Amino acid sequence: MNFKGSVTSEAMINEALKLGQGSLNKAGAFVIETGKYTGRAVDARYVVDRPETHSAIDWNKVNKPLDSVFADSYFAALQKRLSEKQTYTYRGFVGFFPIEVTTCSPWHAAFAANMFRTSPSPVNGVDVKALPTIKIWHDPAAKVSDLGLEFSAETLIALDPSKLQVAIVGTGYAGEIKKSAFTLCNFKTPEFGIFPMHSSANCLEDGSQTSVMFGLSGTGKTTLSADPKRALIGDDEILWSTSGVSNLEGGCYAKLIDLDPEKEPDIFQAVSRPGAIQENVVMDPTTKEVDFYSRAKTENTRGSYPLNFLKKVFKQDVEAAPATSIVFLMADAFGAMPAAAKLNHEQAQYYFLSGYTAKVAGTELGVKEPQAAFSPCFGAPFMPRRPAEYAQLLKSMSEKSGAQVWLLNTGWMKGGYGKAKRFPIPVSRTLLTAIQTGELDKQPRVKHPVFGFEVPTSCPGIGPEFLAVADGAEVEALAEKFLKNAAAWKDVDTKIIEMGGPRSSSVNSSAALKTAALSL
Repeated sequence: MNFKGSVTSEAMINEALKLGQGSLNKAGAFVIETGKYTGRAVDARYVVDRPETHSAIDWNKVNKPLDSVFADSYFAALQKRLSEKQTYTYRGFVGFFPIEVTTCSPWHAAFAANMFRTSPSPVNGVDVKALPTIKIWHDPAAKVSDLGLEFSAETLIALDPSKLQVAIVGTGYAGEIKKSAFTLCNFKTPEFGIFPMHSSANCLEDGSQTSVMFGLSGTGKTTLSADPKRALIGDDEILWSTSGVSNLEGGCYAKLIDLDPEKEPDIFQAVSRPGAIQENVVMDPTTKEVDFYSRAKTENTRGSYPLNFLKKVFKQDVEAAPATSIVFLMADAFGAMPAAAKLNHEQAQYYFLSGYTAKVAGTELGVKEPQAAFSPCFGAPFMPRRPAEYAQLLKSMSEKSGAQVWLLNTGWMKGGYGKAKRFPIPVSRTLLTAIQTGELDKQPRVKHPVFGFEVPTSCPGIGPEFLAVADGAEVEALAEKFLKNAAAWKDVDTKIIEMGGPRSSSVNSSAALKTAALSL
């Protein structure tokens, strides 16, 4: 059976139900377990190493090289296997590239229909007809050895930037399909002078006052971009050209853990209807009710749904205006970072290259205490070129549009994880709105003595307890982590490191804060 992009995800889900893949919950959404992998198989991901693309790849522990001879055998063997089985092919677009996903799992074809576009991203000056098709070959139940090949593991995700193809076996986690396509786009789009971003974005209904929100998983990209007063452009993968901002994908892949219908009504409604897919949630077998607070299967429960399931979405066939505000979301668990801070040009590149957030207990196996996590460009696994290339695109685009750049901490207040509360979503929303409207820029600010950025001391609708600036050992310890991380950077202008990063931790934070405040 050959499903094309014009076929609805509901039709593919019905096929999956006939085959015994998953079931429907009380709301009619499709509920499925992804098996051994409930998140990305990071250690099983490789990039095919070919002479024509070798120098363009940032080879590291994320972008591990795969021998091209073996890769060719792997792709050929998987395609042969799929040709002998019942398969489902989705055709659509990711960004402005045509995409074709061939899988033997109908619910994964439904996922592709939810996540990718029915028409190319509306970027001016790109001849879509001249572009090659990104092809993804997918057999989640197969192992590498089933293909008659020997490899160090039975799960393998191989990305080939030269031939724009992906082969996936050994994992049922649907996010591998989305992120593999995203990664290939992130490799190719800079060749067109277009900035690909692991971010969400929204704007006013007329396409003005565009705001881009970067952030790693769990920092609030999806939650905060779904604003009833603004139109959503996209929640995870955005393109920024010289003429404007557009969505690279056609759907949302939201984290569902602790999903609250009162705090996140739009997302709750979108994921709770026929056509939506809920991965690894806990559902009562009798009542078919889903417990979004349960972590019995994984912390990384996920929901997939097309953009038209949301109420306020910006037109997907035109670009919104270039961004006027850029927000770096972080979930600081150490209680060291302020609720918000304004960045200058060097700081913007520094914190973009840092890509900081924190991991806390439950987010990954083995994590028992808060850990600092740095991922260049807020998405290193999906940005295969050198980080400095993407940082240069950030610089050129933001300077041309005059965008202000801010940090927004959605993590824990002064005291940190286990001792203090996390910033409430309404507080983060209020601060974000003030950034987007320019109101926060009008408020008085104090220069942080360690990190150097400017911290607002007031904001309409926000109590002073949420704007408190931490000092002491926690601040100094986090600053040292930033400095240690930056010490390993390659091809980065030393001016960005020297002027954009934190100062020496020998600064007496408490005394310096008082002095800076009195000087205003």
